[in-house]
Amino acid sequence: MILPAIRGYIGKTVYYITNLKFKDIASLVNRRSSEELYKSGQLKEALQRSLSDNYLKIKDYILKHPDHFFNAMVLAVYDGDPQWREVRYEVDNVMYGNVGLLELNGNEQIFPLDGQHRLEGIKAALKENRKYENDTVPIMLIGHENSSKGMAKSRRIFSILNRYAKPVGKGDIIALDEDDIVAIITRWLLEGYELFMDNRIKISNTKSIPTTDKSSFTTLMTLYDCHDELFKVFHLRETGKLLSNEKLKDYKRARPDDSEIQSFYDFVKSFWDEMIINFVELQDYISDKSNEAALRFRPQGEGGNLFFRPVGILPFVSAVCQIMTIQKDFNYKTILSDYASFLDRNIESVYWTRILWDASAKKMLVRNGSITKYLMLEMYSSDMLNSKDRTKMVERFVQLFGLHDRESAETIILTNYSNRLRYN
Repeated sequence: MILPAIRGYIGKTVYYITNLKFKDIASLVNRRSSEELYKSGQLKEALQRSLSDNYLKIKDYILKHPDHFFNAMVLAVYDGDPQWREVRYEVDNVMYGNVGLLELNGNEQIFPLDGQHRLEGIKAALKENRKYENDTVPIMLIGHENSSKGMAKSRRIFSILNRYAKPVGKGDIIALDEDDIVAIITRWLLEGYELFMDNRIKISNTKSIPTTDKSSFTTLMTLYDCHDELFKVFHLRETGKLLSNEKLKDYKRARPDDSEIQSFYDFVKSFWDEMIINFVELQDYISDKSNEAALRFRPQGEGGNLFFRPVGILPFVSAVCQIMTIQKDFNYKTILSDYASFLDRNIESVYWTRILWDASAKKMLVRNGSITKYLMLEMYSSDMLNSKDRTKMVERFVQLFGLHDRESAETIILTNYSNRLRYN
């Protein structure tokens, strides 16, 4: 096989950049990293176990996305008789080199230093369907010496490629993903919905809002997570099937058709429309065109409004979605109207002190999202919590309030939280 290539070097390592067809990768890359980097059988097994079933998701990505794309693979080569034939050429009296032909005789031993999951995903895809066998992937080839010294060098490269590869942040994925229906709709709303547009959403890779932020309603990641909850309800309404968190992740890997995207957009937009109708603070926030529109709802040194804290708005949306899931009538208009009649949104109130607000330290408590959701469900109706979640709620309440027994916690919950809708 003769491959057009570019020759270069980093440090003391010479490399060649080329591309290979899927079918050639499947046939040429004939060794596993675990077989080549260690002599110890236990270490070989440990490295091989790190090959998770993620390659199956790459297989599905290739087969289900005609416009699939991924980055270069790094392959190590030894044995055989690779030959480099440089082609030098001149343009405008300047001589260029390091371009040429790399010839492989077929006896080479090749294994991946970076891209093992992609390799296995490609092989699995070709076993199922060979329609993409002529697609090409960018490849970086480096030499490997089959000795203790050579193994050490290749292990070092292997670890560097993995250690310093920084995963893309969730916020960046939300901003870029064109397959994830929840990310798509979140971006649409940022660009054209009055509650979120014009810098009203904090764009970052964290859920927290800086204390200096006086304008944002919430964060991009929090808004996305709210829409995640809404999508599970939407999907249940459309298909009758409730997606688990794992199945939801898989579902968002493939872009649905435009009609489903539009339908989900309408569902989400209508939900936020009803939020604005029912909660006057959102109306006031929207009408304030200053750069400090959120300040009165999230003042420094105070708890502020429940909806203007990520740890408040997400449990609320999640609770509403759980009620819709249980009732199966998907009538969020009635649910939001009900909550508007009794839900105390002042974080410094008795309902949220020690849950979301530390009164002595004058700071938010950000690790209590789950119990916040449970208490919101308890406020709506005690029937909304199953026995497992109720036990979690009571046990967490005991911890937060320093109580000695479950009975005391249950008494407080019954007195202050249970069935607020009914009592109202």
